[in-house]
Amino acid sequence: MDVIDIVLFIASFALILLGCQFFTNAVEWLGKRLELAEGAVGSVLAAVGTALPETLVPLIAIVFVGGTAGEEIGVGAILGSPFMLATLALFVTGLAVILFRKRRNKGVLSINGQLIRRDLKFFLIAYTIAVTAAFVPEDMAWVRWMVGSCLIPLYVYYVWVTMRTGEVSDCSECKPLQLQKWLDRLRGKDRRSMASSTLAVEGALAGASKSVTDGGTPGTGLILVQLFLGLGGIIFGATIFVDQVESLAAAAGISATILALIIAPIATELPEKFNSVMWVREGKDTYAIGNITGAMVFQSCFPVTIGVLFTSWHLDLSSSTDVLMAASIFIALLSASIMYLRATATELKPSALLLGGAFYVVFIALVLILT
Repeated sequence: MDVIDIVLFIASFALILLGCQFFTNAVEWLGKRLELAEGAVGSVLAAVGTALPETLVPLIAIVFVGGTAGEEIGVGAILGSPFMLATLALFVTGLAVILFRKRRNKGVLSINGQLIRRDLKFFLIAYTIAVTAAFVPEDMAWVRWMVGSCLIPLYVYYVWVTMRTGEVSDCSECKPLQLQKWLDRLRGKDRRSMASSTLAVEGALAGASKSVTDGGTPGTGLILVQLFLGLGGIIFGATIFVDQVESLAAAAGISATILALIIAPIATELPEKFNSVMWVREGKDTYAIGNITGAMVFQSCFPVTIGVLFTSWHLDLSSSTDVLMAASIFIALLSASIMYLRATATELKPSALLLGGAFYVVFIALVLILT
């Protein structure tokens, strides 16, 4: 990598981090404004938003790139996302619990176990159905079409259930909306004089902030502006980051499938990791875990549907590459199953999450042995 590549690598990383800060802050306030259930905020809004970067990779590879290479990259990325969420993302979150234990005054995650276990149950069902289709004979295309046609309706049902159940999101400890803070400064509330160059910015955002309530709750329009700014930063930063990682992998001679299965998901799962670490730091544990488990449900339905319907979606265990993909599937299901069993109604020990790191190390050992 030359100097420009390194600068882009660091800049994209910083952009993802900034975008996540904007996004999580806006998602919390949106849940408050719309009176959404706690699970809907973490497992649906945050999860879907931050899952977009890794969803775009297989979509572009399969639909627009096409051919054998496009299919290999697409299927690898589809299987790689749940694997990374169930291993590295959980590991990083568990590590955050330990690192911030003094700030949090507790060494476990205080969660709504019903919500988290429901997410994991939907993931285990959807992903198992999809995986089963990968082991049927290739000439049984009707099985793949049946599977592909049921996953998205299953996700719609999951969203409906999640939106209807759980306590309304509490934003009593939410940090002020970042854009609202900036607007307040522009209006002279921080003793600084307003520079003439900022007038245009205030005018552009004034309409969005008109609905600020007397209690200090930012208006829905302003929340949405910040939400899409954060999401745009995440997607743009992740795109650049993936490009740099792919260039590095190509220079190292890594195959397209391994790249899609391991390298690209590490980059595209950064938003979920960052969001969850931020929420763990602030003690919002259900949001932190729901952000990951909700993304796992999404990844087991939408991207998988693309793979099932538009690729051969068949694993041949005589191929070392397919053995690795099968291993990633097994590990994702095993990790999710363990967390499902370890989660109680009110808490989750970080050891259940740190186990994801051990699974990841085992998988990397398999990669080194089989490639």
